[in-house]
Amino acid sequence: MNFMESVVEITFDMAFLIEDMREIWRKTAPFHKLNDEEKKQILTIIENIKKDCDLISDRVSK
Repeated sequence: MNFMESVVEITFDMAFLIEDMREIWRKTAPFHKLNDEEKKQILTIIENIKKDCDLISDRVSK
């Protein structure tokens, strides 16, 4: 896999993660009161998005 394919793949991974988060917000509408499992899922998604951002930043800055 070349450099740009890798960056694009990571970007798509982030888009899917954001869609997963959006689904949680949709499911908990209109008040978005999260239970413990949903909180854990949101925090995991955010952590994975951060990691993906760091990977893209690292690869683009080289």
